[in-house]
Amino acid sequence: PEGGAEDSIQFSFEELAKATLCEALQDALAARNFRAARRALQALALEAYGLRCPEAAFEFLAWLQSVEVCARAEEVVEELLPEGHSERVHMHLLHELEARWPLPQSRSSYKAIKKRLLLESPTFQRMQLGDLPPIAEILQSSLPSLTLVVTLQVHNNYLYVGAVCTPPDGDSAQRLTQLEHMVTRIPVREAELNACLHKLQELNVSIEKEMITSRQVDEALAEQVGTLLAQAEATLIQPVVQDLVCHFWQYGLNIEHPCNPKQILLLPDSFLWGLPLERFPSLVALLPAPNLASIARDFSLHTLAQRSRTPPPIPQPASSVLLTDAFNEDKVEADEDPKSETMCAVHRRLIEAKVISKEEKSLHGQMLTASPEDVKGMLTDSTMFFALGFGRFFTTISSNHIAAQDLRHLKLVALFHRVQNDNAFRRQTKAESMKSLRQLTMENAYGTPLIATFRGVHCTVLSIAPVPVALSMRSFETFAKAIQAGKSAAKALEDVMGLQEKPEFRYSRTLEGGLPPGTTGPVDPKKPPPPPSPEGMEDLLPSHTRTAYMAVGLAWVPSEAAEGDGKKKK
Repeated sequence: PEGGAEDSIQFSFEELAKATLCEALQDALAARNFRAARRALQALALEAYGLRCPEAAFEFLAWLQSVEVCARAEEVVEELLPEGHSERVHMHLLHELEARWPLPQSRSSYKAIKKRLLLESPTFQRMQLGDLPPIAEILQSSLPSLTLVVTLQVHNNYLYVGAVCTPPDGDSAQRLTQLEHMVTRIPVREAELNACLHKLQELNVSIEKEMITSRQVDEALAEQVGTLLAQAEATLIQPVVQDLVCHFWQYGLNIEHPCNPKQILLLPDSFLWGLPLERFPSLVALLPAPNLASIARDFSLHTLAQRSRTPPPIPQPASSVLLTDAFNEDKVEADEDPKSETMCAVHRRLIEAKVISKEEKSLHGQMLTASPEDVKGMLTDSTMFFALGFGRFFTTISSNHIAAQDLRHLKLVALFHRVQNDNAFRRQTKAESMKSLRQLTMENAYGTPLIATFRGVHCTVLSIAPVPVALSMRSFETFAKAIQAGKSAAKALEDVMGLQEKPEFRYSRTLEGGLPPGTTGPVDPKKPPPPPSPEGMEDLLPSHTRTAYMAVGLAWVPSEAAEGDGKKKK
């Protein structure tokens, strides 16, 4: 045959292979067979299209990421759900029918079980990827206009990057034609990247141990963390940023244009999850200041779309609860100002000021040691759950208890933990020694918000690195007050990052009544404290602590906390 005929045959074979894989993908998604779907998507996303068709390559990369997230969530829920839990029993029955019958969808028993799971199980609901609209429609309906969506995935020693910017507001049909996609891949050495991430974990463990005897971040260890993050940014993110600027800022970053992106949604995979991408200077510089609230992250595009599509069975009015220092481990040290506040004192002050709305459900360690049933009651009876305490959150309550809860009514879970002292470190070490390595892995910085997400939570804020006690208390108070004022989680975290303090008082607690550290002389408790002088002020949070806070999910949605007070949302 002539050369043209060979090319035609080859082209026809490729199209047939793609069509066959797409059909297999649809069947796998309908059956929730995420492993089979992943195999099909690896070929479609990583080999079939690439630069020849950026739109298809981006969409299959997005699908691949969503399928991998669901497969991971399926493993976590299978591991953590109690044996006799209703959801686990019904999911098992569904799998049995799918394994034994060629067309289980036609059986009434299968339909009845699936209907019940769709009604009662937030995890099952969020795994229905095939029921979601096309990706182009998700981009329009689930994200603000001019939002740059960037998926980052490591496969086979390459960093695969897919990006698209949602068009400006306008006619829906016209907006679909304005979507511009970008895909690229960058060579990386997975072994070196894995070693870097492992070293970061080791340094954070060392910083955590140093906090047992010190109230501040060890500067030498924090500098090593900063060096590793700078290397990761230079190797991974800066080349990506250059491609993004060329494609989506056609006139350059310094020239304002109505089509320039205004927000960035990052979708890193589990491999890159531990990197504080939102704080990398090269990414932050893409948006005009103040811009920290304009960068958010989630597990995948479909996960984001599912968050607003799984309403609770019984809607609740907006309310908030606070769990503080559950084991009463905080104390003012001998070298601190004797008028300094403990965590429990801050708890009482925020309750009195109505920053936290449900006083009767909120608990602190000086009242009692909260049992798992107490914490589950707090999660059940509120729409916003705040926790301020020592150690990892899952040493306060086991992840098994959280994985068994229906949390679709929770708009926000904010976990200001990872503070450390001697008593807390001993308790955390004992609790974690009784867990398997598999469970500890499921409770890490990726697994904690993943569990919350697949149990129905809309947005999770958590600390992924150790934080000194004074900084955690002051950061939490600022965050809680911003949420109570109706700000979004992203805006509230931006307020935290904007806190200022004199260097000598950086690691000092607030004084009784919430007075700034260093306040002297008589103070009228009925009047607000005078604003500090701007002279000599620096950022309250050092660079290491700024990278510790992460918001996952619907971080741009304003909170509902202000509705009950008749306040206007910001």
